[in-house]
Amino acid sequence: MNYLTNSLYPLLTGDYKEGVTDLDRLITPAILKIFRTKTEGFQKKYRFPELSKEQKKKIREFYRPYEKVDPLCHQVCTGRSGKFYPEYISEDMFYRRIEPFYTDRLASKYLDNKCFYYRFFSNVRLPKLYVMRIGGFWMDSEFRLISFEKAEAIVAEQESSVLKYAVFSECGHGVFFLEGKDRAARFRKIAEEAKQDLVVQETVKQHPAYAALHASSVNTYRIISLLTKDEGVKILASVIRIGAGDSRVDNLYTGGVLVGVGEGGRLGNIGVCSDGRVTEEHPDLHYRFQEILLPHYEKALELVRRAHGIMGHNRIAHWDVAVDETGEAVLIETNLALGSIDCIQVCSGPLFGKDTQKVLNEVYYDRNGRKRRRPFIQLNERDRFAIRDNLLGILGAYYKQGYTNIVLLKNAALRRIDRKLIRNATKKYDYPKLTREQIRKIRAYYRPYVPKVQTESHRVYTAKSGTFFAEYLPEDMYMCDVDRYLSDRELSYYLDNKCYYYRLFPEAKQPEAVAMRIGGVWVDQEYQPISRMEVARRVFAEPEVVIKGAQGSEGGADVHFLMLSDAGPEGTSRRERLTRLSEVIRTLKRDIVIQRSIRQHPDLARLHPESVNTYRIISLLMEGEVVILSRTLKIGAGTRRVDNGCSKGIYCGIDEHDRLKNKGSLDDGAVSEVHPSLGYPIEGIPVPCLEKCMDLVKRIHPFMGHHRLISWDVAVDSEGDAVLIEANLSLGGSDDVQVLDGPLFGAYTRRVLDEVYGYKSRHKK
Repeated sequence: MNYLTNSLYPLLTGDYKEGVTDLDRLITPAILKIFRTKTEGFQKKYRFPELSKEQKKKIREFYRPYEKVDPLCHQVCTGRSGKFYPEYISEDMFYRRIEPFYTDRLASKYLDNKCFYYRFFSNVRLPKLYVMRIGGFWMDSEFRLISFEKAEAIVAEQESSVLKYAVFSECGHGVFFLEGKDRAARFRKIAEEAKQDLVVQETVKQHPAYAALHASSVNTYRIISLLTKDEGVKILASVIRIGAGDSRVDNLYTGGVLVGVGEGGRLGNIGVCSDGRVTEEHPDLHYRFQEILLPHYEKALELVRRAHGIMGHNRIAHWDVAVDETGEAVLIETNLALGSIDCIQVCSGPLFGKDTQKVLNEVYYDRNGRKRRRPFIQLNERDRFAIRDNLLGILGAYYKQGYTNIVLLKNAALRRIDRKLIRNATKKYDYPKLTREQIRKIRAYYRPYVPKVQTESHRVYTAKSGTFFAEYLPEDMYMCDVDRYLSDRELSYYLDNKCYYYRLFPEAKQPEAVAMRIGGVWVDQEYQPISRMEVARRVFAEPEVVIKGAQGSEGGADVHFLMLSDAGPEGTSRRERLTRLSEVIRTLKRDIVIQRSIRQHPDLARLHPESVNTYRIISLLMEGEVVILSRTLKIGAGTRRVDNGCSKGIYCGIDEHDRLKNKGSLDDGAVSEVHPSLGYPIEGIPVPCLEKCMDLVKRIHPFMGHHRLISWDVAVDSEGDAVLIEANLSLGGSDDVQVLDGPLFGAYTRRVLDEVYGYKSRHKK
């Protein structure tokens, strides 16, 4: 949704529409307007007394090194809580400077999806899953594809369950209880009307001590945590949300009350109601809060400490945690951005407590003590890349692997770049022109879908392969229409991150992770924070490691092989090796994954020993099953350690007998019947364990319902096991594949095109 369109209503009214307003895409002035209006409303309604001169002086002195602060937030917090602290964080400062520093709001928009919880947070307890809909595909609790009818039958079997919108479910919006005889019909109606992902879960049965607070709602902790670079996960504040009246949910917006929680689970003496009132007792049941001691509080805190590590791009997070009847903590929801802080400070005091100055120093000053510039336009990193890459693509047809974020390119830039690449290749090799009859067949085939089809791709594919097919998919149609329809590129920008693979694809064998850097925080393979010294210790303990940029490493960019252990290269001191490690890490600006090198299958190693030679397998999620469209083998060349064409390697087609075809494709546009550096003929060479690799792809693709067309890079290790190296969730490439294997979608071409261009196709018929 356009920034301005989405932000216009909040800017004008200071309010937003639940389930309609895309909060994470609001421009900063709209966010500030919402929270400023709320604070001003409390002040206007309750007329809290002015702060004293001494109090205002303390506020000015505390915030002088950072910026001038409006004392309105302090006035309201002091008036509501009865306690004054200069360390209160104003909402203006929090949402304009602090949260944007620690949190990628757009990442939260795409990653804060309850369907992903069952992978991202698989190391903590979640409500039992019955079914989910992800990217339009239904899955059962074992993450197997099922039909809607099967999903409906599973829901009907449960006496009670809760259906939630997987996104846009803030403030109790999008939560439905499925009970009674009409539960299946209610499920069908909601599923047909809802456009987003859905989860259907077991209704959590809470611990008796928590049910005593308010029996009809599941009463949950709201815990705010900060993921630090040197101290791991720190708990900033903790409150409990208690329902009221006959509400089934516990949050303030449905009439509940929010109460601070102290050490050991002892409730504070005041609670905050939805209308801003402060009370010392429950509005309905009239028990006093400070008399309550809740059990198993530490388990809720431990859950947050275990869960937060993988969310390095959202270093401040708000977690909703219940305690079930067995006394175990259960994660209900996480709010990765724009969680409210006003009522929490009223109940629990300043958000950052004794660490307030430390946090503000990190936000406002760089490591050299220089004050950070105040951002004029707070563009998300993704938006900065999009503007840069699209301008370069449109104006200069510029594209550089490892630099250009391809998935952010709009159609105009993609077409300019594509035409330049085809024009350069055609000029270099003087490919024969297509005949009039061939052009006629191409136009006739694509007439139901596009007004005018570009035939230069067919010319290149036909010349390089020696075979003509009208069904070849033109590169511009693939990039601009088909791939964009089949894959959510916005989501792939965040989800296609090698640091997430260990949770997203737990069924797949992968190179063992030594350490990962996510959002600037180092973690181990279990996503628990570790220090930089621990990272170095682990790297030095390995014979060889591979350090990769976790995002944007296509074409072999940002891949480094290092041997830094004491058994490594002679003549280098430990300090020199540590310097080498630091240099490599500094060159990689974003997320990093450090992995153990794998020993590949001897049959693949013989093709080029220096590189790990991998299969490129393209799969399509179509009509409830995973279809393998193409299998090719990437073989390295020369002294390069990576296997792709951009590193002078060769792409080779594979026939139905799992042998290499008679020619391969090189990155410079040429085709070859021999290996480019070793000179052996490639035709007829058998390739090992391909069936295992395809089985791996079929197992792991279904969960990626938002990405129906994926290009997978899979290696085979010395034990003969398939090993996932990389998943290209968008724009995995179609040119070399079609040269080697024929039309990208083969027998599925018509069905795919009918779906992508469905309206135009039916209209023309």
